[in-house]
Amino acid sequence: MLGNFVQEQFILPVSDLITGQSVHKYLRFLLKSQYWSREQLDDFQNKRLRELIKYAYDNVPFYHDVMDQRGLTPDDIQTKDDLVKMPIINKDLIRKEGMERFTSKAMQKSKMIKSSSSGSTGEPFTFYVTKLNYSVNLAANLRGWYGFGWRLGDKYVKLSQNTRDSKIKKLQDWMTRDLYLESRDLSDESIRGILDKIEAYKPMVVRSYPDPLYFMAKYRLEHKDDYSFCPQVVTTTGNVLHDHVRKLIEEAFGCEVYDAYASEAGSNVFECPTHCGYHSSEEYGITEIVDENNQPIKSGTGRLVTTDLWNYAHPFIRYDVQDLVELYPEPCICGRVHFHIKRILGRDNEILVTSSGKRYIVHHFTYFFEPTKTPQLNHSIDQFQIIQHADNTVSILLVVNENYNDQIADYIQEYWERELETSVDVQVVDRIPLMHNNKRRFIIIES
Repeated sequence: MLGNFVQEQFILPVSDLITGQSVHKYLRFLLKSQYWSREQLDDFQNKRLRELIKYAYDNVPFYHDVMDQRGLTPDDIQTKDDLVKMPIINKDLIRKEGMERFTSKAMQKSKMIKSSSSGSTGEPFTFYVTKLNYSVNLAANLRGWYGFGWRLGDKYVKLSQNTRDSKIKKLQDWMTRDLYLESRDLSDESIRGILDKIEAYKPMVVRSYPDPLYFMAKYRLEHKDDYSFCPQVVTTTGNVLHDHVRKLIEEAFGCEVYDAYASEAGSNVFECPTHCGYHSSEEYGITEIVDENNQPIKSGTGRLVTTDLWNYAHPFIRYDVQDLVELYPEPCICGRVHFHIKRILGRDNEILVTSSGKRYIVHHFTYFFEPTKTPQLNHSIDQFQIIQHADNTVSILLVVNENYNDQIADYIQEYWERELETSVDVQVVDRIPLMHNNKRRFIIIES
């Protein structure tokens, strides 16, 4: 269609020119490379890996030191198979070492962009990216959406717990026909307002975390006579999309649901259009699945470890996302040779419901505890856990650092007592225990 052509061939290149990005260039590249052979993909990954390892050794303190300690030089890492010589890292290690240890010494801070994870794990985590790796990652996301039938220029709705403050982002929303809707407390009133806006806007795609969509689907089915519009596709990301939730959303919105998965270290995964598992964007990153002994496996269930081939500001080499996934032992029926994942098992959250019917998922709390979103916290919170007790009162457990004080504790208590409409007890603890899958429960609902 003309609108798609204009967006792809004119608006996107102009946007790249204004922002200094290169999304258009890499989208064209990725739309072709998705049909590469296994040999072509491996050659591409190995070439970029060699360049990344050399750069990290020369310019990133942590990798220089750890390679020296292991008696490694950049020449020892020639292919993906050599990655086992490098250590597996995770968020806790990065926090312990300090972000500067993982940040390039050779790159000017003015060329770096501070970013953060989506918050589906519940822990605020910030790191640096560049315009280049941001562009390639965004292009990989666009390619995933193209697989669902959407193209630039098609209207879509994005639901988020975050407030849209950036004027540039708002301009991009307008240019790309994105109706950005904030799903604050997920009360029935809030849900109805969102559904009414979707009904009026008539987007091709609705994009959201599964949890808000679950309650929207229930409400829509309970008020069938009020809604007739059905989008072409609903896409989900962020936490586990259970089969019963998928079926409910499909019934309520009258369309197919496609799931996606991403992490801060470049593991960019989209459900195959055939619904036969997920494909990793291997041109962007190297994906490994390791067992409990940190040994790579080719089938079965293990932890997802990823190497970002494009981020030179804050390299992620063998980064343990700490999500469990199950692999398909055979190639996908679609014919693509990209890494084939059967199920995402690791991201799952509970939902806190207030006495008045407001609903809060982990992303609401992650947004609040993100240092750049709530400066009043003064970067003082390292971990959190929310417990709703049987009497409806709430405890907020915090692992804190030296920036924490009584004023911050009072602010957290007063804020969440207003939001949750109940008594809130803020407690400082030494640690928040891990579950069997190496993740923490961030919302606990006691019966």
